[in-house]
Amino acid sequence: MANEISIVRGDTSAITITVTDSNGTAYNLTGFEMWCTVKRNKDDPDISAILQKQCTIDAPLTGVGVLALTAANTDITPGRYYYDIEIFNGDNSVVKTPIVSTFTILQDITAKDGGA
Repeated sequence: MANEISIVRGDTSAITITVTDSNGTAYNLTGFEMWCTVKRNKDDPDISAILQKQCTIDAPLTGVGVLALTAANTDITPGRYYYDIEIFNGDNSVVKTPIVSTFTILQDITAKDGGA
């Protein structure tokens, strides 16, 4: 499955997301917001999302945004989840979900508290 995300629990990451149209042309994100939602089940209501975070749009003309994940964002029970990226303009007259895929949290091995 394309656009899969896999990250170790508690790690930080900046994931670059490029939105393109069906022809592979970069989507102009000027005036848009970009959001990522992660859920246990695809049909869970948004209020039950494990993570819902606004992405930063770094290069609107080339369709590039960044999902910046903190250690707290990824401190999630290891497992396989589902996510999507949704973009919408200010008045919601244009809403698109260009990415739907899996979001895997891997078990961390090293104890971060320095304990032995």
